Amino acid sequence: MKIDFNALVMLDHGVPVTTSFRVAEIFKKQHKNVLQAVQKLECSENFTKLNFKLCYKINELQNGKPQPYYEMTKDGFVFLVMGFTGKEAAQFKEAYINAFNWIQDELMKRGMSLMQRYNFVSLKFNTRKDEVSNSARSMRFWQDEKPEFLGELEILEKELQPHLTGLELK
Repeated sequence: MKIDFNALVMLDHGVPVTTSFRVAEIFKKQHKNVLQAVQKLECSENFTKLNFKLCYKINELQNGKPQPYYEMTKDGFVFLVMGFTGKEAAQFKEAYINAFNWIQDELMKRGMSLMQRYNFVSLKFNTRKDEVSNSARSMRFWQDEKPEFLGELEILEKELQPHLTGLELK
């Protein structure tokens, strides 16, 4: 499953935010557990005020009683979900790390001289080329090994066949 960030984020007066409802849905958690997770965060009072807003909505399922939920900024969202576990949380963390690494690479490139950029890209190219070369080498070895394995399996299957049918030939 891939996280749909477009479904997660909305604009509130031009500020990107999400809600505890959306977090619960995307990360396959019960909403009450997301509320508890927000309440148990060990961040500063100032960070909490800046990044989490307790809201209420009238919920027909609760007979018109107001249902609490949190609206949170990007920073609040990241702080919250970095503590989550599970497949969806792992996917988010990987995507976040990849995005961070990408922007780091972009910023590094901007601060480099032309020669430094050439060396940086050349190093990445050669590293990737070596990885692909090793994969190709493994594939070549597999081409030689595969017929041997198949031949040996065929011989063993013929030897096993009489035992499987109970008609061992003597």
